[in-house]
Amino acid sequence: MESSMDMATRDGGLVSRIVTRLHDTHDLLSASMVCKAWNDEVTWNALYLTVRSRTLLPSLILRFKNITKSNLTQCCDQLEDTDLQMISASFKTLITLQLGNREQPQERISNIGFIEFVRSCTMLEHVVLSSLPNLLDSGIAELARVCKRLRTLNLENCKNLSGNALASLSDCKSLRELSLKGSLGFTPSCLSETGQNCPMLVKICLEIDFMDISLGLKSLALHCIHLQELSLKFSLGDLGELSQFSTLISLHIDTDQPMFFDALIANVAASNRGLKEFVYNNWHCPLSYAATTGLVQNCKSLEKLCLVASRLTESALLCIMQCRALKCLALQCFGSEGQGLAAIGLCGMQLKEFSLRFGRGIRDVELETLMMHSNQELEQIDLYHCLGPSSRGFSTIGLCPNLQSLDLSWTNVDDLSLATIANGAKMLRHLSLVNCEVVSDMKVLSNFRALEHLNVDQCPFVTDEGLDFLAARCSKLAYLSLASTMITDTGLSYLTSCSSLRSLRIPYCRHVQGPGLVILASKCNWIQNLVISNRFRNASVLEDLRKHCCMVHFEVDDMALIPFAFGRAADV
Repeated sequence: MESSMDMATRDGGLVSRIVTRLHDTHDLLSASMVCKAWNDEVTWNALYLTVRSRTLLPSLILRFKNITKSNLTQCCDQLEDTDLQMISASFKTLITLQLGNREQPQERISNIGFIEFVRSCTMLEHVVLSSLPNLLDSGIAELARVCKRLRTLNLENCKNLSGNALASLSDCKSLRELSLKGSLGFTPSCLSETGQNCPMLVKICLEIDFMDISLGLKSLALHCIHLQELSLKFSLGDLGELSQFSTLISLHIDTDQPMFFDALIANVAASNRGLKEFVYNNWHCPLSYAATTGLVQNCKSLEKLCLVASRLTESALLCIMQCRALKCLALQCFGSEGQGLAAIGLCGMQLKEFSLRFGRGIRDVELETLMMHSNQELEQIDLYHCLGPSSRGFSTIGLCPNLQSLDLSWTNVDDLSLATIANGAKMLRHLSLVNCEVVSDMKVLSNFRALEHLNVDQCPFVTDEGLDFLAARCSKLAYLSLASTMITDTGLSYLTSCSSLRSLRIPYCRHVQGPGLVILASKCNWIQNLVISNRFRNASVLEDLRKHCCMVHFEVDDMALIPFAFGRAADV
């Protein structure tokens, strides 16, 4: 008589139903190792493929047949035209392409190679292209010509593109989202035709270095009458045209211009009363009380509000509380007078995200009231460099059972309050404790059993022994940052028990010599990204890391060049 396990491993329909309900990468890997039938089902259902090295491409293409989304941003080596040919020949129904990485330009991919690729993959709908120095206008023109379904196009640091590339987008009748970032060969006059070329845009992001975006905004306001999401990061430009928009539901502005935009923001709010997201970062000239209150009074449907709040008083909070739909509130540099934050909790506002970065004068009772009355919904709390709370105030964060992300960097949080938080916030996945000098024992962090992302840069309590304890208890840890700590290669070797580890940052760690990195890369098959000291750039250890398909990034850290205390110089 057959056992239920024998039947389960053979019944294709049952296996397929199980596999389609698995989303975690490790679960899928485990399923593929049950038997050949399960392995075949996992590979058949795989739609998303991330390539970490071109040497792996031939075997991956043979194994996975139905890929529709390809991520080539994590390659640790230089891709070539032949690699694109292999992908296009195997995945004719590719819908999403991500190619290039701003920290590692793909210099061997030619414009002709890209053109041949898009001619084969005509079903593309979402394309992200970053740091492709050989990409020319004709490449974008061919993409626009043959990929009639193209809906999303992101261009970043493709320096040889000019206005002709933007002009060719007029062929993309389906284009709805456009992102232009970094160093591109555009001029202000090129941007002036963006709206005319892409009138059906509903979302656009402009983060172009050292360029006046005024003409581009004017063109968008005149031609893109359906625009809903606008994101701007700039240092030059007149925002006067923003008041001409009337369909915006999301507006993000990040600028360092020493100019007050209070009146303009008031006009934008009056014209876009359906606004649901408003993010405004201008540290030089933050919004005034009048502009902020005018915004929230006109836009009652706001769900996300993020401001530099150094010009706001507690009375502004009373106005903000009228936005009952608000789920995300960030008030950077807010100076409390002792009671305003408590009122947010008492008014019944159910926030999911709350930030007080660089807050001043925050009292324990304010945090207590906020956590006690908003605790069921809060998922993210950011108190980076928040001055005022003591261990008592921080401990109340443990009242938030659904908390998933917490930043207490540069605060006076201590061991006891962290233990209390861990006891209550059992779902916490992201924790940042940069420069938390009051914490004394790294073992307290092992109480966060669901932890996936940990940043303990510049923390004196980080030791090799602590890493050993952390690795044994936090099995889900995927991202770890240890910059400017006293760890050694021995501590890195302890991390080999972190089977989920994907990314590690260790610049400014001058006691790390390199062998621990090689051991870690050889035993942690999932590790993908390493950020290390620039002194390793020409070291033999680098080649060993690349053999294990690790993408390596360098940070220039002069402190790492200082001789060690025991008299041994760093390997430069």
